[in-house]
Amino acid sequence: MSVPGHDSYLAAIMNAALDGIITIDERGTVLSMNPAAAKLFGFPPSEVIGQNVRMLMPEPDRSRHDSYISEYLRTGTPKIIGIGRQVEGMRKDSSIFTMELGVSVVATEGKRVFVGLIHDLSRSRQFERRLHELQTNRLDLMENMAAGLAHELKQPLSAIAAYINFAHRQLKQKDFSVEKVEELLDNASAQVFRASEIMDNLRQFIARGDTVRSLQNLNAVIRTACEFTDALAKEHDVKTTVNLEASPDQVIINKVQIQQVVVNLKRNAIEAMRDVDRREMTVSTRLVEGDKIQTDVADTGPGLPHSIRDRLFEQFTTTKPHGLGVGLSISRSIIEAHKGKIWAEPNPRGGTIFSFVLPLAKP
Repeated sequence: MSVPGHDSYLAAIMNAALDGIITIDERGTVLSMNPAAAKLFGFPPSEVIGQNVRMLMPEPDRSRHDSYISEYLRTGTPKIIGIGRQVEGMRKDSSIFTMELGVSVVATEGKRVFVGLIHDLSRSRQFERRLHELQTNRLDLMENMAAGLAHELKQPLSAIAAYINFAHRQLKQKDFSVEKVEELLDNASAQVFRASEIMDNLRQFIARGDTVRSLQNLNAVIRTACEFTDALAKEHDVKTTVNLEASPDQVIINKVQIQQVVVNLKRNAIEAMRDVDRREMTVSTRLVEGDKIQTDVADTGPGLPHSIRDRLFEQFTTTKPHGLGVGLSISRSIIEAHKGKIWAEPNPRGGTIFSFVLPLAKP
């Protein structure tokens, strides 16, 4: 049974096919190439038709292809014939991709023509790789969150221990001040609340993949964060100066996260000055670039070692003997998630200045 307009009918099928179709003769010369194949390989048909199909193959298939055809023509062994073989193709730019190849043979006018049906597997492979990466990243995220949680909870727990210790010392004195003890216990209670906020923050992130942000006065947020580390600073004889003068200072932030950053930077500064005589820390804010607010935490410690300066904010990089090396990495993630930037530079007075900028809320 013949089909009217047979050639145009086949041409329409080839042109409309979503998968690539290439036909070759017994010598491996390309006879036709449909638009899908041209797009897949990156060649216009004019550059492929009349050439050996080897040009579309990487090694070692390129060198083996002609022998496969010869063997089939000689023995009839269907080494190149079949459906669903996974092979590699090579694009015009020499990039390699995975494809599923089906080959059939058609006898016409006493000669045999090989028809190759090509299905691009590169996208599905990319999806598989991406899925694997997501699974791996999820495990990494869980590990990082566990390390980050341990780091962030250590701060309020250490402060609670310090306040209770100070209160205990006060109570041992014969003429202790009730007001002072109450103040210390209030500070300890505030740290308990802070630990609870950190856990709530984490639950929000797990539940929604994000955390609640609201309009805040950054100076007030930083001032509260500074109070969290007052006891630690006093314990290490660190003189703290707070200059929160920037105005306006309204930002849209997650308050707890930004406080975590400030507390982390202050704790780092305090620990950096542990073995120096001059222990001075300055926390300040100022406006920059007209629409941003910058926070600086400056210390008079020994400065940053050159060996880690370029990777300071990378995970598990630390100068502390028992540090986890996640604090600055977490801080960078928080600031960047708020469309800000964080960095460190030498302090002209000696030591280091850690700075971060956040965009001001639009009026």
